[in-house]
Amino acid sequence: MTSEWMPIFVLPNVPLDNAIGCCIAAIAPAHDRRVAVLKRAYPTFRRFLNRFADNFGEKFEPSILLLNTSAPPIYRDVGTLASFRDLVALSAVTRGRALELRYPRGMRVLFGDAFAIYPWMLDRNYEDIIGNTPAILGTHELARFKGQSSPAVFRTPLGENDIDQPLLAELMTRWRRRYEESEPLWADVALMRSLNMAYQASLMPAGTDTTFYDVGRIVSLWVSAFEILVHPGGNGRANRDKVFDLIESMRWEIPASSQLAHDTGSKAKPEKRTLASSLYQVLHESRNDFLHGNPVERDNLVLRTPQRSIFEYAAPLYRIALTAFLPLSYGALLPSAHDTEAFGAYIVDHMTYMDPQKDAEEALLTAMRSPEDRRTRRSRVIRPVD
Repeated sequence: MTSEWMPIFVLPNVPLDNAIGCCIAAIAPAHDRRVAVLKRAYPTFRRFLNRFADNFGEKFEPSILLLNTSAPPIYRDVGTLASFRDLVALSAVTRGRALELRYPRGMRVLFGDAFAIYPWMLDRNYEDIIGNTPAILGTHELARFKGQSSPAVFRTPLGENDIDQPLLAELMTRWRRRYEESEPLWADVALMRSLNMAYQASLMPAGTDTTFYDVGRIVSLWVSAFEILVHPGGNGRANRDKVFDLIESMRWEIPASSQLAHDTGSKAKPEKRTLASSLYQVLHESRNDFLHGNPVERDNLVLRTPQRSIFEYAAPLYRIALTAFLPLSYGALLPSAHDTEAFGAYIVDHMTYMDPQKDAEEALLTAMRSPEDRRTRRSRVIRPVD
């Protein structure tokens, strides 16, 4: 028995409710129908998946990055597959960060480490396992293999509502266009490069030994992701003002997001821009201080009003930039109000499509709320009903 799909990598840190992907590639849970076919066809693959456990011995089956066997050769390239992983990870992390700023609770996918690819995998003949990283290249017997999830992150379940679906769909369209065109558009190349940088920025700054210098380095990677996105190509240059222009081209869903009430620019030439631009300025200044060796302290990374790290705002701000860059907009035509069923379906679909955008905007607006304001808002939400 054969399958139309083949396993390429395993991702042990993210339990999925359902597969995420398209007709070319997918990240699927072990209970996915395509994985079940592979496990029946190749008993060694089934045994490989059964040899994973967390650091306390709790067994699990990892998620699997699958590739359609009929996919063009370009999709077998590790760079192409890594780009696919990047766009899935960013669709989850940007949403997770936005929701966590609005409704802090933990147990969300907040770091790209959830989508880390395991360095060991079965060979193409489903016999031995091969380890392949810049530091190792070797093979070993499956019978002696003991796979583990990362000791640094929880295996947090990821469901459909935890993913920015409109963003995911558009990024997948651009991913296919980038790798299927013989001469890809510069914008598509820049997008994949930006997502690569953003994925690295979404990883944990370090482990138990994390310092504010590590957070500053990660902030610097986020700034690079923004700058790559706005680079015009050729001999052009990317800078802070181009990122401002991209952000300011947004069609905002929440009126408060569009208010030009926040200082940006330089001390000599201040300008009033949106809150999103002012947050990017903080990221940009922090990058310059940390990477150029300027004197820095922990307070350099803390926003004064919310008393939160600017690091927490980078991912939802990146979603704002992607919204403007792609651009993401609901394109369905408004049906006649006389067709109540179609009109109602349009309203529901439109609201669902715009929810992640509104969540990102609301997340940024928390930068203007003090800790006391946040506690008051939470108490209003959870007070008992008489």
